[in-house]
Amino acid sequence: MHTAPSRTPAARPFAFEALSTVLFAVPMLMVTTAGHRRVPEWIQSMGLALLLTMIGAIMHTCRSTITGGLKLIAFGATGPCDGVSRRLRQQSGAERRLGWLLVLYPAALVILLPVPDTWVRFWFWSTLLLTLSGMFSLGMLLFGADRADCRAGEGS
Repeated sequence: MHTAPSRTPAARPFAFEALSTVLFAVPMLMVTTAGHRRVPEWIQSMGLALLLTMIGAIMHTCRSTITGGLKLIAFGATGPCDGVSRRLRQQSGAERRLGWLLVLYPAALVILLPVPDTWVRFWFWSTLLLTLSGMFSLGMLLFGADRADCRAGEGS
């Protein structure tokens, strides 16, 4: 059974975040393997630009979500998994994630800026962990995180 991807206003920035993290990891992992003494400046600039872009996108999405309020679509509601309550759970979960990202992205920027480019092993492992996180996020977006909500709704 395939569920439709989330259609909350935050789904696009979440997808962009996950895709850009996975795509950014390819050149980053190539220059942070053993044998490299430092991370090149162009990679550092690309990572900084990606982080600043995500901060701007999350701020824009959060602002439009908060000012627009909850715009729930209840068309085609046929059961407990297709109704307004499912959309409300998706929307509130997306708003919580946006709130966390608004705090975590600037914190990551402050923490990572002073890390020297000679810490190649640190950059390798942090990139690898972020890549796994991005792949997990893509999977959750593609295969529907609310599948468990549907199963819980069928039992009641």
